[in-house]
Amino acid sequence: MKYITVWKNYKAKYMASTKTRLTKSDIIKGLKKLELKKGDHIIVHSALSSLGEVVRGADTVIDAIIEVVGPEGTIIVPTFGSSDKVFNPKKSLTNLGIIAQTLWQRPNAVRSRHPLASVAAIGAKADWLIEGHENKSLAHGEETPYTKLAEINGKILLLGVDQDRNTCLHCAEEIAQLPYLRTARGKYVDRNRKIVKKSWKYFPGPHRNFIALQQWFEKKGFVKKIRLGNSVVQVIAVKELLETLKERLADEPDLFISKNPNLPDAIWQRADIINEKLSQESFTLAADSQYAGLYIEQIVENLKYYGIRNIVLSFINTIPWYAIEAHKRKWYLDFLRREKISVAAVRLPIITEHATALLNEAKTSALILPSTTEASMIKKLASNKYRIFLENITATSNQMNSICQKLPNIKVAFNPLNFVQVGECPFVFTYSRTALRKRLGLLFINDGLATGQRTFLEEGLAEIKELISILRCKSFSGLFVLQAENHGTFRQTTEKFMSILKELGSVPENY
Repeated sequence: MKYITVWKNYKAKYMASTKTRLTKSDIIKGLKKLELKKGDHIIVHSALSSLGEVVRGADTVIDAIIEVVGPEGTIIVPTFGSSDKVFNPKKSLTNLGIIAQTLWQRPNAVRSRHPLASVAAIGAKADWLIEGHENKSLAHGEETPYTKLAEINGKILLLGVDQDRNTCLHCAEEIAQLPYLRTARGKYVDRNRKIVKKSWKYFPGPHRNFIALQQWFEKKGFVKKIRLGNSVVQVIAVKELLETLKERLADEPDLFISKNPNLPDAIWQRADIINEKLSQESFTLAADSQYAGLYIEQIVENLKYYGIRNIVLSFINTIPWYAIEAHKRKWYLDFLRREKISVAAVRLPIITEHATALLNEAKTSALILPSTTEASMIKKLASNKYRIFLENITATSNQMNSICQKLPNIKVAFNPLNFVQVGECPFVFTYSRTALRKRLGLLFINDGLATGQRTFLEEGLAEIKELISILRCKSFSGLFVLQAENHGTFRQTTEKFMSILKELGSVPENY
């Protein structure tokens, strides 16, 4: 009997508080506390269940918002997410909650025909907001209901949901034309009851880390927040949100991407951003297979993680490329092609009689050879229209210059670490004060000490940032080849390389 009494007291004190019964009057008071008023135009993202018990359910919530904004105001809800193959604004349901479902089915509601980003609206600006939505080039961009809201100082109401449901954040993505956005297609029924098939560029994809922005929004001071019933309710100004995000996304295109290193969506989204940045550079970035990973699957995974689409074949699993059995080489090459990774060059530690066959099967004309290779063999290969890059191996700049004078058709594969090992300063002396810079066709991105010990970039004596900077200033159109400290530190090396590029500034447009 004692335990039953304790349980009843617990229920009365704690459990009852979790089931709040809200009336229309309660909701109106809460909305006014958020400074919503007559004439406001509001896009509502909602979860009725978050509020607790609401008298008459979704209709009460809608009626309360309409009463707050008055006849001169407008209430908008997103109504996409239908499972219908052809979107019909008169019939297609939405999976965005009972409040959205209830609103668009009201007799005085209007609904846009966009099959992927539809909204429904009631109020003074309803017709204007949805007009021609399906005909715009972007689903959430300029002249869509989302940006029109910003024009009329509209507001976002998050009713028991978080930033992950804030569709206006997709609007910010599309306006910024972020590199990871893709083209999406859909079908809808037009005014003449005909089926129309269209596509929209820069359409938002799957997982995004919008919820991580909440704290930043609050620090910026444009979020008003209360507790209504059981739910947290927020109001945000659309125009202020988009303007603030536009500025930040210009510098941080990965702002919305999850930091989870193992999330597939985040991996390809981040890779698309990096690849877009690299496409603006004059050089071509490739990775040396010897340092990009131990085995082929790891190498490919690392390259795809950073959107690197070119590889220099030197070693796989510690075995020189030329020494790998033919059937294995074929499997490796087929795998690279399936993953859309191109072979930028083959790098051989010694010349072999099969060099031309290796180039042909890899579908590349570029061959990197050590500077110790006999000149006669190099001339023979060069005469067959192969592009030969000589890598400085135990050679000083003077010795490399002498070799280049005898071989006018070859380029230098400039290895900074190897110049450090022979006592030279790769930028201050080798590049700046010798003629080698005129023959430079490839730069290895590496760093290390005079002992030959490799280090992380900018932790050795290779003056690698200076070399990268000066070549970017000259719009160098050759290869940059990433080499890490070892095959296990490729990702850290790539991150550092990308940070160096960012530090050196953007690539200017042609005028």
